[in-house]
Amino acid sequence: MKKFLLLTSLSLAVAGSWAFYPNAAPATTGYLMVVGSGRPGNESYVPEIITIQPDGKQQVQRLTNVRVGTDRTSTDVAVALHHAELLQVNALAAKGWRLVSVAQSTVGVGATTETVYMMERR
Repeated sequence: MKKFLLLTSLSLAVAGSWAFYPNAAPATTGYLMVVGSGRPGNESYVPEIITIQPDGKQQVQRLTNVRVGTDRTSTDVAVALHHAELLQVNALAAKGWRLVSVAQSTVGVGATTETVYMMERR
């Protein structure tokens, strides 16, 4: 009988303490944007990827290893930029972000190209 009472009281103590066990902090929800920007043909310009967090904080990743130069290399620059964008999107997907939409725009004679990836976490 003593064992039964001891086992019952321990079980109740464990069940009661479980109710006060700290829960994990909820993950950030909302939308996140990844913006890749490139301008071929302008040697002073460095392509970059900007990540905008749901709280508005921005992280800029300059792709200094991508050489921008003549029109011949513009395809190489675009491929390198899209490769870096894909790596960033995949890294965020591994952290629980889900791709919602992708929009690309090319503006002006200098062909400034921007690709915007909208991601969400629920």
